[in-house]
Formats: sequence, C-alpha cells, structure tokens
Amino acid sequence: MALRLSRREFLTMAGAAASAAVLGACTPGAPTGGAEEPEAAPTATPTPPPPTPTEVPPTPTPVVVGEPGGFDMVLVEAGSFEMGSASGRSAEQPVHTVQITAPFYISKYEVTCEQYSDFRSDAACGDLPVGVIWYDAVEYCNWLSERAGLIPCYELKRLGTKCDFTATGYRLATEAEWEYAARGGNRSQGYVYAGSDDPAEVGWYADNSGEQAHPVGQLEPNELGLYDMSGNLMEWCWDWYTRDYYEESPSSDPTGPKLASTSYRDTIKVLRGGTFAGDAAGIRATSRHYAAPDYGEGGGDAIRLVRTA
Repeated sequence: MALRLSRREFLTMAGAAASAAVLGACTPGAPTGGAEEPEAAPTATPTPPPPTPTEVPPTPTPVVVGEPGGFDMVLVEAGSFEMGSASGRSAEQPVHTVQITAPFYISKYEVTCEQYSDFRSDAACGDLPVGVIWYDAVEYCNWLSERAGLIPCYELKRLGTKCDFTATGYRLATEAEWEYAARGGNRSQGYVYAGSDDPAEVGWYADNSGEQAHPVGQLEPNELGLYDMSGNLMEWCWDWYTRDYYEESPSSDPTGPKLASTSYRDTIKVLRGGTFAGDAAGIRATSRHYAAPDYGEGGGDAIRLVRTA
C-alpha cells in the first residue's frame, strides 16, 4: 500500500511547479451559501516517513480542450473513493464508498469574470472567479456548449431543470464528482484540503484572504493540477441538498436526491469548496454547504465546468 505523503514531500518528489504569479483585480460580491451546523476541526494526521520514488504519482498533465473561452480541462480518470468524513459534521456522514465509473473533464480554474463576460457583459472583475446564481450557472453551461458545437446537457425548467449526463456539453459537477476531483482522484494523497494538510497552501479563507476573493490560480494546485477547490468562492454542484443523503446514496455515480417538494426549505443546491470569508474547517475537501438556486443576486457562487469524457 502506498504511503501518504505530506504536501512538501509530494511536491518535491513529483516536481510540481511553484505558485502562479499574483494578479491584481477587483473584488466581487460577498460569498453566499450556508452551513447546516458548525464545522468540526480537521483531525491532525501524523507525518509518515519519506516514501520511495516509486510510490509517488507522476506529475499531472492538464488536458487542454480547445473550446471557446480558453478553458483548460483536466482529465479525471474513473475510480472509487471513501466519500465523507468521520470527523466532520453530521451531513458528511456516514463515510461510504463511491465508484465513479466514467472519466470526466473538469476545469483547472473557477470560471473568471472575464470569461463569463462573453455571456453576460456586466461581469467586470477580471481574473476573479465570477459569482452567479445556480440558474445562471446552468444557462451558461448550455450557452458554452452551443457555442462550441456540443450537445447541451440541460433542459432548462427552473426547479424542473434536468441534466442529460450522456450529452457532450458543459455542465456542473455532481457532488460526488466534485469531492473525488478535489481529493485528487486516483492520485489522492489523502489530504484534508484540496491538495494539502495546510489550508493556507491551497485555499483563500478567513485567515489569509484579507476578507476578499482573489484571482484564480494563485496558490498551489491539488494532486490533479486543480486550483482553488478549497476556499476563494464556493462552487455550485448539480445535486439537490439534503442533510442525510449519504445514508441512502447509491454506490455508483450518485447524482443527488430527488426534489422532495417545492417549498423553499427543500429547494437548495449543494455548494462545495468553502469561501474566502469562512474558517479552515469550511474549506475541507469533504465539507458540504448549500444555497437556494436563486440565492446570490448581485454576488453568488462560482462555476467550475465539467464535461463527460
């Protein structure tokens, strides 16, 4: 069994690149979304002895897909993982095995204001992640798909929106896909955060953000070469949110619970990744958040694009 590396050991053995240069930009609206109960602090993990070079995964190479907008898409290979956290809050339990049966592409970065401005011209915050409501996020995915000559994934009907996961177009990640990718897919080293056991290495949160969002890609990536999956802005997922979903989640390719009712308390979508205004516990790779799909007008949450491979 491969030994679990510290962030420093992984980067040294894998030859990972240094952090991207800091970019200047304006600050978007305040973060949105909620947490059902206080987050538990991550459990400290002893540092293992240095592994042999044969135990280190190869340096990930992003797969660049030449679609409009200049999105770098990373291939996430199929595999299984233990979803959730035994030391987290109750919504992250029970820990359960999930199989991702098909590979998918996911964008290296959150969609920026500059990229989104081709769709909505009022987005003018440069390389900062754009904040939108969930309805606008799925509409943007369809717009990008049509522009690229791909088959759109979404049938847009507000609360009744449906997703065709076999379509070739852009979409949001399922919650399971998101966590699998954040934890490094089949290259995972088991870090607490997306790429490290030190939140400040990989994520903007209350202790290091200066209470504002930052341009994408400034900190270290995770094992797959994905940036900002911990902190900065929360990211929309496809799934409806229920606190006890893990108790009934299917073991293969879960896509979330069905919409229980149209009451406001039942119509909330999953958010992942935490925020620049939250604490370290909230940006763990397993931490779950939520918001109504129309919550965040004038601010909102981030988009990370996915395509079925």
